[in-house]
Amino acid sequence: MLIHEYQLPIESERLYYRPITKDDTKPWEAFFIDNPHLHFVGIDDPKSPEEEAIIWTERQMKRYEETGIGMLATIEKSTDQLIGNVGLILRENIMGEDYFEIGYSVIPSRWGTGYASEMAMRFRAYFEEQGLDERVISIISIDNVGSQKVAEKNGMKRGPQFDFNGSQCYKYFAQIGNR
Repeated sequence: MLIHEYQLPIESERLYYRPITKDDTKPWEAFFIDNPHLHFVGIDDPKSPEEEAIIWTERQMKRYEETGIGMLATIEKSTDQLIGNVGLILRENIMGEDYFEIGYSVIPSRWGTGYASEMAMRFRAYFEEQGLDERVISIISIDNVGSQKVAEKNGMKRGPQFDFNGSQCYKYFAQIGNR
């Protein structure tokens, strides 16, 4: 069920965003090396970085086929290097309702640069520009304080705690306009 096709180009101050391709698999391996926070993205027993990168990129490409949305490659303008993923994901039956989620991940060597906030804020703005819904969420582990701060910078409020795929998470949410 195609629900939206990204209206490219999408850019922010230091970054640009494009669909993930198989060519991103090798550079995305860096996300799975020396990353103590993989459990925040649902990976509790990681395979090799090579295998995890293949699984991740294939999942995003499948999302594009099924819904038109998913995580996009985040490219640093100054170096033309992949530094993360960000995008919209359709989440079904979250506490009995369907939502669009803003998701984001940054390669560990780029943590602390403000990229996660820049990415999340750009995709909230994109969501609003496109008029996709009257609300958007981010699902964040109760232990992931860094992503909680990013969501709060993005104007989201902490909602209820709930079980998401076996992990305790908060539903951060934002109301969009008056639709």
